[in-house]
Amino acid sequence: MKKNWIKKVAATVSVVVCMTGIVQATPITGNIGFSGAVELNNTSANTATAATAWFNTVAASPSGSFVGIVNNGDVVSMTGATPWNFTSGALANFWSVDGFTFNLISSSIYSQVGGFLNVILVGTVSGNGFTTTAFNGTFQVADPASSGPQTFTERLSFNSVPDGGTTVLMLGLGLLSLGLIRKKMLIA
Repeated sequence: MKKNWIKKVAATVSVVVCMTGIVQATPITGNIGFSGAVELNNTSANTATAATAWFNTVAASPSGSFVGIVNNGDVVSMTGATPWNFTSGALANFWSVDGFTFNLISSSIYSQVGGFLNVILVGTVSGNGFTTTAFNGTFQVADPASSGPQTFTERLSFNSVPDGGTTVLMLGLGLLSLGLIRKKMLIA
């Protein structure tokens, strides 16, 4: 009977240890911005529906997980975003910089008035050994003062999502293990 109890405790501890590996995954935190120029499929931000080319896109103001990996002025690849319809579904490799990659899940126009366009982006960022992390951000562009490519500013905010209850599950298993051990000690 004592051997069965030891096996149960060992199995419970094994499950808790395995779950700890899941919880210890490191999400991407912080913010990162981009600046540069973009060519739109129309001469006005009020009527544009897509970005057709990107020019001199660089990273700006990295914080959180990006610090020490991404520097101000590092070149950003917009390969997956060429062309990009502002109301779109999934696009792989929307942007990448210094080992981080953003995969777009969806985008939609939030506002488009007065020579200013604001598009909401939803997706995930992965890379550099971090856990793939949910992302929310905006792409903003305004009509230029003169003809030529539209100047844009992109503000992106990276946020980890809740772990889906894994932490609560681990806490429950840990408390269950302690309860079993205490009960066994009281019986013995």
